[in-house]
Amino acid sequence: MEEAYVNFLSINQKCPLQRLQLSGQQLDVLPRVKALSLADRAMFDRGMRAFVSFVQAYAKHECSLIFRIKDLDLARLARGFALLRMPKMPELKGKTFPGFTRTPLDTDAIRYKDKQREKLRQKMLLERQEKLKEPPPPRRSFIKNKSWSKQTTKKERRRKRSAKRKLEEGSDVEDEDMKELLDDTRLLKRLKKGKISKEDFEKQMASESGAEEA
Repeated sequence: MEEAYVNFLSINQKCPLQRLQLSGQQLDVLPRVKALSLADRAMFDRGMRAFVSFVQAYAKHECSLIFRIKDLDLARLARGFALLRMPKMPELKGKTFPGFTRTPLDTDAIRYKDKQREKLRQKMLLERQEKLKEPPPPRRSFIKNKSWSKQTTKKERRRKRSAKRKLEEGSDVEDEDMKELLDDTRLLKRLKKGKISKEDFEKQMASESGAEEA
């Protein structure tokens, strides 16, 4: 499919390409590159970043009809980048790669030749290990407190239903109920407009609830 991009560049971009003819015997440099990655973590990191950048650029290419990530041989690509293991990235999640053999060595044990970088890495590894040893924090049981505004809204709905029911039954709506309903509505509006603080709102609502219970 990628060969179609050559025609695309020639026709749409007026940029003809010529095939490069290889001459002589081709050398297999991948074992040498892998050896360099095992000897210095900086080389290992470069290979991983290069692979990730290539895959992400491929997936986001504007010519998605030509560059289809689902058709890309990721195992072969990883071998071409001389990777020691597959990186963790969204494009590889949930996939298996029978055509790629991971190194049996622990890649976390690969050290930086730069002593300062290695010292910092060892410190970070130690901190991560200590964090894993820590017991998980206990789960706190708590009661979800409903906001005062929601409580007041429900309170208003109950009183409105009560007033409506009394009207339908032919009963008189008590003036006290209407007064409390209007007071609660005004109080909530003042809170929403920022004319009173949440603390003042809660105090007034609490005193009103206490008066009702009494």
